[in-house]
Amino acid sequence: MGRLAYTVRLNSLSGKRLGTYRHPGPEEPRIGTHLSPDGGLRGGPWRVSDYVQTDASAPANNVLIVERIDG
Repeated sequence: MGRLAYTVRLNSLSGKRLGTYRHPGPEEPRIGTHLSPDGGLRGGPWRVSDYVQTDASAPANNVLIVERIDG
């Protein structure tokens, strides 16, 4: 499981807050990553379009910007 927790926002840093996410894979999410439902975020599927990451596991400091994937 990833070591950082993230606040997730829709479409921009000022977008709607969707929740908190912790990536279940060995690597932290990057642009283009499809978020796993195992990370604790509902309502997807989601893809990362941008992110802000620090080296602390504080969701307020780590933000994923996501977009809904049309399925």
